[in-house]
Amino acid sequence: MGALADLLATRREDILQRFEHEVRAHFSMEQLPRSAILDTVPVLLEELYELLRTTSSGETASAVDNSVRQTARTHRIQRRALGYDVTQIVREYGLLRDCILALLEEAGDALVIAEQRLLHRGLDVAMADAVADSEHGQDEERQKAEQDRAALLERERTARSEAEQQRALLEGVIAQSGDAIIVADAQGVLRLFNPEAERQHGVPLREVGPRQWVQTYGLSDEEGHPLPLERVPLYRALQGEHVSDEQLWIRRPDGTRLPISVTARPLVRPDGTPDGAVFTARDIALRRALAQEREEALALLDTLLATVPVGISCLDRDLRYVRINPTLAAINGVSVEQTLGRTLGEVIPDLASIIEPHYLRVFETGEPERNMEVSVPPPRQGGAIGHYLLSYAPVKDREGRTLMVASAVVDITDLKRFEEQLRQTAEFRERFLGIVSHDLRNPLGIINLSATLMLRQEALPERGLRLAQRIALNAEQMARMIGDLLDLTRGRLGGGIPIEPAPCDLGPLGRRVVSELEVAHPTRELRLEARGNLQGEWDQDRLAQLLGNLLRNAVDYSPEDTPITLALHDEGAQVRLEVRNQGEPIPAGLVPDLFEPFRQGELRGTRPTSGLGLGLYIVQQIAVAHGGSVEVRSTREGGTVFTVRLPRVTSRRA
Repeated sequence: MGALADLLATRREDILQRFEHEVRAHFSMEQLPRSAILDTVPVLLEELYELLRTTSSGETASAVDNSVRQTARTHRIQRRALGYDVTQIVREYGLLRDCILALLEEAGDALVIAEQRLLHRGLDVAMADAVADSEHGQDEERQKAEQDRAALLERERTARSEAEQQRALLEGVIAQSGDAIIVADAQGVLRLFNPEAERQHGVPLREVGPRQWVQTYGLSDEEGHPLPLERVPLYRALQGEHVSDEQLWIRRPDGTRLPISVTARPLVRPDGTPDGAVFTARDIALRRALAQEREEALALLDTLLATVPVGISCLDRDLRYVRINPTLAAINGVSVEQTLGRTLGEVIPDLASIIEPHYLRVFETGEPERNMEVSVPPPRQGGAIGHYLLSYAPVKDREGRTLMVASAVVDITDLKRFEEQLRQTAEFRERFLGIVSHDLRNPLGIINLSATLMLRQEALPERGLRLAQRIALNAEQMARMIGDLLDLTRGRLGGGIPIEPAPCDLGPLGRRVVSELEVAHPTRELRLEARGNLQGEWDQDRLAQLLGNLLRNAVDYSPEDTPITLALHDEGAQVRLEVRNQGEPIPAGLVPDLFEPFRQGELRGTRPTSGLGLGLYIVQQIAVAHGGSVEVRSTREGGTVFTVRLPRVTSRRA
């Protein structure tokens, strides 16, 4: 290695100190620390040393050149952050070169031309990279400037287009405004007159000054007198006054007069000097008509509220009375005048806790609540219990917000009293039927016994025999009807039909009932199906009555040529009894009331039946008394099936 390489290896700190001194002297960097001034210079000195060493040993210097470029790029970025331009960066590299050569000269070492050339080469690489980057940066700056200029032009075009659109929009708004808009310049000459202004005044724009306004446009007061100029709102706005919602009249050329509500404001330039005035006017003829209609509607509402026999009120969100009619005021015991503006708790404190939750729920949900029955003492009156039907409904604005809650109160005390009277009457009627039915059994028994004795006489003529048979048959039918009436009375008034459960087998019971019915109806086909264990604890006589009623019902409402089936099934803890018959299905509308008393099915194609319509009611009562149930299903394909389910063990009821 030569003297220059040796200098870079042994006196690097001297080079850095001298470089720092020169940079501070030439670039006024007294405030910067040494590390910021030196930056990547120590690395660059190492790379210059490697350049001299590798070249002297015959190795390629391209890798070192790349390292120098990378170091120079890092140094350039740091210097630009400090505000350097490319000239100052190149000048720094020149100062570094001078520092190295000056130290070499002071040492008295001989400078080898090859080493000097390599030193210059390394520093030239750094300088060239800085210059190239600067030119590239200038190109980017020029390109960016062109882009900024194009963007500025585009923003200007967009702003101009938006301004035109805003102007067109403003002109459209002015032209389509429902208010008259008139603009005068600083001298009072009219310059703008939109279509609504032309409609209201009945004349188009005429560029006249203030002295001609009143006559040209027919401005007048309510009595029809021409309006003095000093009272004209537009003229007052020219004088700097702000006018709001003043009413005046326009006399049109056709002689009609129009009331208008006027607002006028002065116009001022950005520098504060007057620039005219703007005048807006609204046709209030419709408003007056609507106000009159509103007053008439409110008067009609007040009349309706005063005369309707239903209590009506409206409460706001604070549960204060906004409206109340005399009917509800009378129910509450507080006059209309004393109610308005007061809260629910203040007017009817004893009932507030009952009623308030309904109001709050309607305010919260926006949904009505209807027909809630309450029974309370009349507020502030004492006495007997009153019965009321209450309904609540939200009063909403156009956006659907609940503003108030309206309530309707119907006094149903008299209705309840009438219903109680009806209930007592019905109870009396049923008790009367029970008493009469019970008392009829004795004379009916005598009739039946007499008919039986007559039938046993061998010498009885044929005519007498037929009469005795008829008496016996009708007596039996009357006995059955009386028995049904007694069962009805027990079911309605006695807590249900009494039963006496005892061990019973439904198989033999079913056969007996079917046999008895076959004797009475020899032309009908009656079938019995019995499966499984059919033993349990039931009232045998009552179950015989239940089966007889169901089978007779099937006989009455099925065609003569169709079979009737009694099916008894073992279902473990319970048994199932079914009576099936064919024929027309029971109309769906009759099914819900089929087990009610005094109901008889009206089916086309069946013969008329005798009886009171209590058979199915008694069937249901017997099933319920045993802790069971009864149901029916009826279709054209499957026929009609009455199903009774009974638990095997029934608690004793008497």
